[in-house]
Amino acid sequence: MKGFEKLLSPIEIAPNFVLKNRMIKAPQSSWRWNEDCTADGSDAIAMYENMAEGGVAAIDVAAILWEPAGGIYLGAYDDRFIPGMIELNEAVHKHGCLTIGQLHHIGPSAGSTPDGLPPISSSTLSEDEMPVPKPWCQAPRGLTVEEIHEKQRLQIEAAVRLQKGGFDAVEVHVAHGYFLDSFVSPLWNKRDDEYGCQNVENRTRIVREIIEGIREACGPDFVIGCRLNGREFHPTKQGITAEQAAENARAFVEAGAQYISIAGYGYGPTPFRYCPDYFPYPEPDPFMEPFMDEYRGVGLWTAVARRIKDAVDVPVITAGRMDENLAERVLEAGDADVIALGRTLWADPWFARKVDEGRIDEIMRCTRCASCEDPVTQPRICRVNPTLGQERQLAAKPVAKKKRVMVVGGGPAGMECACTLSERGHEVTLYEKAGALGGRIKLAAMIKSGGCEEVMHIFNHLTAMIEKSDVEVRLKTEVDEQLIRQEAPDAVVVAASSPYRIPDIPGIHRKNVFTIPMMSKLAQVPLKMFGPDKLASMSEKFFPVGKRIVIWGAGAEGAQCAEFMRKRGKDIVLVAEDGDVGGLIPLKYKERIEPWFNRAGVRVVRDATVAEFGKQGALLRFSQGGEELVPCDSMMVMLPEQRDPAFFDMAASLVDEVYEIGSTLGGENAFLKHAFADGRRVGCLL
Repeated sequence: MKGFEKLLSPIEIAPNFVLKNRMIKAPQSSWRWNEDCTADGSDAIAMYENMAEGGVAAIDVAAILWEPAGGIYLGAYDDRFIPGMIELNEAVHKHGCLTIGQLHHIGPSAGSTPDGLPPISSSTLSEDEMPVPKPWCQAPRGLTVEEIHEKQRLQIEAAVRLQKGGFDAVEVHVAHGYFLDSFVSPLWNKRDDEYGCQNVENRTRIVREIIEGIREACGPDFVIGCRLNGREFHPTKQGITAEQAAENARAFVEAGAQYISIAGYGYGPTPFRYCPDYFPYPEPDPFMEPFMDEYRGVGLWTAVARRIKDAVDVPVITAGRMDENLAERVLEAGDADVIALGRTLWADPWFARKVDEGRIDEIMRCTRCASCEDPVTQPRICRVNPTLGQERQLAAKPVAKKKRVMVVGGGPAGMECACTLSERGHEVTLYEKAGALGGRIKLAAMIKSGGCEEVMHIFNHLTAMIEKSDVEVRLKTEVDEQLIRQEAPDAVVVAASSPYRIPDIPGIHRKNVFTIPMMSKLAQVPLKMFGPDKLASMSEKFFPVGKRIVIWGAGAEGAQCAEFMRKRGKDIVLVAEDGDVGGLIPLKYKERIEPWFNRAGVRVVRDATVAEFGKQGALLRFSQGGEELVPCDSMMVMLPEQRDPAFFDMAASLVDEVYEIGSTLGGENAFLKHAFADGRRVGCLL
């Protein structure tokens, strides 16, 4: 069993619901359904089928609406959704995988509603009473008892449709800051009637009545589960406690719930919703400091799982930052019975099968980049798995005609493309002018070390897959016109970095001006000797720049550099050429970084550029007029890459098929998510 006996063992939830292993897909909205909220023929079906084929025991299909609520979710509020559900369930079931349908309504956590009316909740709250500040949520309207009964009826009817649509179970969603959670959470529920929060009987009443109604409508064989917050985090400490969560779980089980799935939630002055990943960036809010050992250990949700498991006599599911080793430890300790995998399966849908088959080194790990949680990039994407939701379009199909392909550049874009091309059957040679593959991955890993992101997973995975492939690698080889003529490839893929923008201003070549290429070169040998984490730790004691630093460029490069340097005691002035700070940093991180700058004393100067860098410091020039001399010891130029077409034009004059991918294209295409997406797309195109 490859050392994961517990994780790979079966478990019975009910006689007709037996999991073949202890791994299920955690409920997460995919945003991959049809725009009319149907499933018929949608990309989501192919996505979930791929996960089923990848070996998980069950898939918890999240965010199934029991009333219209806007967004690209799966609907269950009308019979017209049933045919698509049947198509989905047939696709998943043929791989021996069970399905759970999670009923959903965002409730008071809605930032807006389709009809423009206030969100619904257990109680009407003023803006001052809101546990989540504007603009992330707006003050909700509390429901009357008659309206509560109507919402219960809609959920029960939706559960019947799930059963008709082929789902094996229904999950009543009482977690996060959503509709049903607003009744069990003292942060939301201010009612004083039978649905109030005064005691466990009242606060669980709405959920218990829904569970009992589903059982009556669907019969004894349809499995009913419940997801709840094991704990809520808030500066006032007035959220759900572990003790209250255990009481809630016991009440739900007594009403008929056959499993309990544990989640959690957090609120605060700066957003850190979805506690397992993003709240420690750039640093945790002070009221979260006491929980950091749990976060770094078994995780915030699993830390309370044992209390809930001791309170109920049904299987308990936990989740949060799980890999196969932590999952096995949690199961062995008896803290939970089943492991729900969320971002783990976005990154590698075949995680379960690879664990089962002992192919641990082939697992693509989630790097916690938050790209999948970014509403700007809907539908959901994954930085390291560009095929997510595009399984049909980006399948690595065998080639009809084998080609000799030259891939120029051994960074992540080139490595991903080379692996895809080789997998399809092309003859691929990967050229890298440096002495090792990986590009600037290790430098990025050093900058992000100690935070939420785990960039080295990318390096480890891609180097392992290159070694397992038939790709020929040529290091310390710079591709030029002569080499292209000599090799005479059928196609060339340009995956080299573009030059960073370094404006020609007075003083730009002073020895105390640092650029990204210069920093990369300086760090190359130490990174090889010590690795990113050790070097990051060493840099806390010594970093070869001055005390006072002006960082020119406030996109992702500059903002993350400012964070890194401030944590090393540097006095920072961050110069943004426009009004934006953070650039394309995913929203879950971006919305936290500027409040941290304010707390940490990083000065942000907007709508300005550096006109000159001299002995006294950096001369800033404002777009609206005026100048300011900022005294400093060093300047860092963190402006984005710009496409240089020279190599592409040269190659295109020699070879019929030439493609550019990743940071070669410069600008907004310079992120790791673009490297993977471009590499896979061109790898499937050739």
